[in-house]
Amino acid sequence: MSIRLMAAIGLVAVAGCYGPRSGPLSPGEFARTTAGPAGRGSAKQGPPPALRVMGEPVLPPGAAGAATNEPAMNVRPRIIAAGMILSITVEEDRSLSRQIVVPNSGAIDYPPLGRLEVAGLTPDEVAQQIKTQLERDYFKTATVRVAIEGSAVGGGVVYVLGSVNRPGPLLLPNDERFTVTKAIIAAGNLATFGNGGKVKLIRYDEAGKKYETIIDVTRIMKRGEFEKDIPLRNGDWIIVPEKLINF
Repeated sequence: MSIRLMAAIGLVAVAGCYGPRSGPLSPGEFARTTAGPAGRGSAKQGPPPALRVMGEPVLPPGAAGAATNEPAMNVRPRIIAAGMILSITVEEDRSLSRQIVVPNSGAIDYPPLGRLEVAGLTPDEVAQQIKTQLERDYFKTATVRVAIEGSAVGGGVVYVLGSVNRPGPLLLPNDERFTVTKAIIAAGNLATFGNGGKVKLIRYDEAGKKYETIIDVTRIMKRGEFEKDIPLRNGDWIIVPEKLINF
């Protein structure tokens, strides 16, 4: 083999070592490569994307398309989603009037009626639901009003899909370090066949470049290795696969 040929092979081998890498990054590489604002609101992240519940956009107050004080014709009713602040008024008993933030589960606790599913409904539908139950058990006639007073949206939205009990969008709180493990817990935890050892986290940078890594959530939970848990950012996607079962 000639000296020139050997030199050319050596250059190709060296170039291969430094060429673009394919496949998921390790959690450590992922965190370093996509370092930036995490878990809490940041001006650089911009406003959180609009959620869609039952096909209807749900916008934070002040966003384009959000409710304003200006009169409008044929305005479609707003749909209730997690993070919204509901004002409930019962004229016959003001002790039952209160403001409640809709949690990620989409259900509120409203004494004396207990747990009410409100996400995906309009305020009028929730008011009718409360009115019906109050008139059945407590009042001859109940006058109930429900209104959306605002939004408690903090650091944005992440999406949990796959084998969890409540897949869908989750609001990022702006007052805590919200991680992959916390998001899975908020999504109702792993489903029966959810593979917590191979949870995929996908993130896009400002240029639209995609990064992904695999996180062993089961190990983090069992061993308490929370330092290995990755803080989430606005727009992150978490995908939980199912376990492969051999019969």
